[in-house]
Amino acid sequence: MKRLTRDNTVPLDKRYKLYDPAIYVDLGESFIVETINFRTPIVNTFEDANPEEFREREETGPIYINGISSGDIMAIHVEDIQPVGHASGGIFDDSEKNSLLRIVDDKVHFPGGLWAKKSMMIGDIYVTPNTIEGNPWDNGGNMDFKDICTGNILCLRAYVDGGLLVLGDVHACQGDGEIYGLGAECAADVRLHITKDDSFLSQRPLIIKRDSFVSIACRHDYAEARDLAAQDASEILARLYNVTLREAQLYCKTVGDLRNGAIWSMGMETMPWGSKQGPPLVVGLEVPLLEKSID
Repeated sequence: MKRLTRDNTVPLDKRYKLYDPAIYVDLGESFIVETINFRTPIVNTFEDANPEEFREREETGPIYINGISSGDIMAIHVEDIQPVGHASGGIFDDSEKNSLLRIVDDKVHFPGGLWAKKSMMIGDIYVTPNTIEGNPWDNGGNMDFKDICTGNILCLRAYVDGGLLVLGDVHACQGDGEIYGLGAECAADVRLHITKDDSFLSQRPLIIKRDSFVSIACRHDYAEARDLAAQDASEILARLYNVTLREAQLYCKTVGDLRNGAIWSMGMETMPWGSKQGPPLVVGLEVPLLEKSID
């Protein structure tokens, strides 16, 4: 099985600008991507979780998928995510208050004896765009949406041939909204395979779960992101079940669950609603599927 090692990370100043693939994989081929913790590549000690300097937001890639052309919808199947070392967590920009979060017995252990069930997810995953709009945006990015996890499928539209997929910022656990600006940040080995989606055909990030799907929109204005997510979900549902757009809208806006990814702008004390300060807000609408699953 091919493996892209964690020494193939994208520096922050090269994000969205790196077009030389670090690895080539085929459609349907399983492969492993090694990711790093942004505090230290692999966190094992309290000192690792509290370095004087750290590598912020270096993700692994780019990955060229043979058979993917610009405009194709990539279905990224998350087969498995395994933590490497332990996790770090705490206030986003203050390493002195950062905590070592040990991962033991499928639990993430917090100070004071508190713990949470380990629930691995990918915080930052994107295809390389041909123009830079924002991070995150329609090409994915630092969405911190906890349902990008084992067993689910993330759909992203390719903007360039091969897709040039990049991913990292794995969390051992995180709640909706990522209020602190951080999850339980850890290095990981992520196993994926990629196919083409020809059913949902979303133009923005979409997560396919066993019994539902989540349409995601990333915008600086919350209302715009919410309405885009609802519109995308309605168009998808209308296409899947051959109903009118109005009928689909009634269903989605009545039974859909509004979900938040990274909505609190990296630990900012006040939210700049509707402004272009900070990263875009991530809003998802989760809609039940009528059958058990759709292949």
